[in-house]
Amino acid sequence: MRFLKGLLWVLFAIAIIAVAMYVTGNFDLAERLASLFLAIQPLFPISFNFDQFLVFATVTGLLVSVVVVSGSAALIAFFGARLSVAHQKQAGQAAAARREIEHVTSQHQRQYEQLLTLEQTLTKRLDKRVLVQGIVEAASRITSVSQANSLVSLWLLRFETDTLCFEMGLYCDETLFTQTEFQPTEQPFARVITSQKPWVGTPSAGGMAFIKPEQASKLSTASGLLVIPLIVENSVLGVLAICCHPDVLKSYEERKPYYDAMWGALALALAVAIQGELAILDRLTGTHNREYFMKRFVQEVERSTRYQLPLSLLMVDIDNFKAVNDALGHPQGDAVLKIIARLIRKEVRAIDLVGRYGGEEFIIMLPETGYGDETTNPTGALIVAERIRKAVDEEFKGLQKPLNLSVSLGVAMRRYPEDREASYKELIRLSDEQLYRAKTSGKNKVCAVRRENAPNVS
Repeated sequence: MRFLKGLLWVLFAIAIIAVAMYVTGNFDLAERLASLFLAIQPLFPISFNFDQFLVFATVTGLLVSVVVVSGSAALIAFFGARLSVAHQKQAGQAAAARREIEHVTSQHQRQYEQLLTLEQTLTKRLDKRVLVQGIVEAASRITSVSQANSLVSLWLLRFETDTLCFEMGLYCDETLFTQTEFQPTEQPFARVITSQKPWVGTPSAGGMAFIKPEQASKLSTASGLLVIPLIVENSVLGVLAICCHPDVLKSYEERKPYYDAMWGALALALAVAIQGELAILDRLTGTHNREYFMKRFVQEVERSTRYQLPLSLLMVDIDNFKAVNDALGHPQGDAVLKIIARLIRKEVRAIDLVGRYGGEEFIIMLPETGYGDETTNPTGALIVAERIRKAVDEEFKGLQKPLNLSVSLGVAMRRYPEDREASYKELIRLSDEQLYRAKTSGKNKVCAVRRENAPNVS
């Protein structure tokens, strides 16, 4: 490097000499310098000869040339350095952009692979228990960081009671929570059921109110909360409550498309897990649909014959329901159907079966009703029917029309051995006849098939 610099200076000196020689030979420099010497000599207080003047002029010229060349070199070096810095900056920015693109591409590739792996894992087994376990494990894996594993609980909608019930947890169990069954109107579930969007919260926002205070220490650094609705056919059928590290909440919006894709995959897995329940239930009321009810009813009639057991059937119709739809609209009518379905389910046993027969009609099967001392009459079924009638009457009592609703019920019973030949069709016909009698004789009443030694109800 030093050799090159020395060579440049030598070449520069040669160039100066060549220029001087060229100028001297072509522009009469000697005569001009002599004239200049004669003109300025009188102006100086000291005397000097022409040779001294030439030395002075030469040195001055060389100094000026050096200054000019040095200044030019400095300017060139300065601007070169600026250009080099700018180029390096641009190169650095380009390299950083390439690294960012590579990072984002790699991240997206990993996320895509995670999504594929998740879907493959969840669809290996279609058993509900396995799928539910896969859902909570995947939710924890997705939201865990090096500082803390996420605690995940899955809450499923119970159609019979229209409540959210604890189903399974990872790194936690039902003892962590204040209760294992919540109404959809209770927090932290109400906000996601209403909005059908994930909710990101913290303890200070009241998100942890459903966790027992004495159990809060189990959360450790997992103090953030994600509440994720699992949506199937525009209905929230399950909710994931995820206690996670606060860093997950900070990056949630940035990674929202990835999380949304994951929640969609988990919702699909939940739909597969509960497809059997969805296939047999009326989604509006939570009661069994007519097809499933009839299948079970036929089987129960055969069982009652085989084991010589009584069986009762109740038909329920909402009085003046059409006026609700006409005056208040179908959404209000749907709300009424849900309320009455809930009241009916509350008044029957776990072994009883409630179905939606059609429109505003419900049908109820009471296996082994009246068994024992009451084998010869339908008193057991009448007691259940009367409880249902009173429950509905009290629920809507005092409301203005058309919401001052009531129900009418028809009851039929298959006793053994007296009615051993009665088919399921016969029971439906008889209960429907009694329902018609209740509707035409004043409504808000229970009517049963008249039999010998049985009470005459009307």
